[in-house]
Amino acid sequence: MSAEETRNCSPAYSDWFDKPVVLLVKVRQYFIPMHCRIIGETNADVRVCVQPGFELEIRKELICAVEETTAIREIWMN
Repeated sequence: MSAEETRNCSPAYSDWFDKPVVLLVKVRQYFIPMHCRIIGETNADVRVCVQPGFELEIRKELICAVEETTAIREIWMN
């Protein structure tokens, strides 16, 4: 993700940057809750950190809902 990409996007997810959230992501006919932190955004994608050292980009059209969570990370990680 380049600086140019982040400069030209609408900050729809900026309220949740670097906060623990649960994303409800649609994968085919299933809805998957994903515990993560939102760390970046482009026009089409949201970049999340699932755990330290593991980041991925999710297409915005696959995100159905975002909810801030206060759960302790150790509770939802095996």
